[in-house]
Amino acid sequence: MDRSLKQNTPEAFRQQLRSGHYNELRVALYFMLRGHAARLGFDGQSFDITVVPGPEFGRRDPFRVEVKWDKHAAQTGNAYFETENPRSGKPTGIRSSTADWWAHVLGEGQEALLMPLDKLRMWLDERRYKSVATRGSDSNSRGLIVPLADLASERKFLRVKLPTPEQFFDDLLRQAFHT
Repeated sequence: MDRSLKQNTPEAFRQQLRSGHYNELRVALYFMLRGHAARLGFDGQSFDITVVPGPEFGRRDPFRVEVKWDKHAAQTGNAYFETENPRSGKPTGIRSSTADWWAHVLGEGQEALLMPLDKLRMWLDERRYKSVATRGSDSNSRGLIVPLADLASERKFLRVKLPTPEQFFDDLLRQAFHT
């Protein structure tokens, strides 16, 4: 995001929204390259992508994926999982999402952690990570700080490379010419 933009302004929000949608697209492309259909959901639901498993995966039901971008994770060595809106006291993030899977996009968006949301919630509850409130003039978030090393060592969580749209189409062309 452009650092010259002031926090909590319409311009800053639009830039964050564009970046978030781009990361949602990259997660959708990841699933599509594996033979699934993916639909981005910009309809106000509490999840971002619906994935319909491809025919080679049998008759599996569609599943929903929530995508969150943790751009500071690479610098801090920690992931942040939002859990609450301190002003309203209502659950948010991992506590309110209706998704089946959680995609935690790290750093500049080249990779993500993919986790079944129910397993993520149980795993976080068992470990009792420190809960912190974010700082800044527009902060309205409380969440858990989790070392990336802890997430990397957990087998339930997949760490995947996310394709750019250009890489996605390159892969499609490569597959088309090799069949």
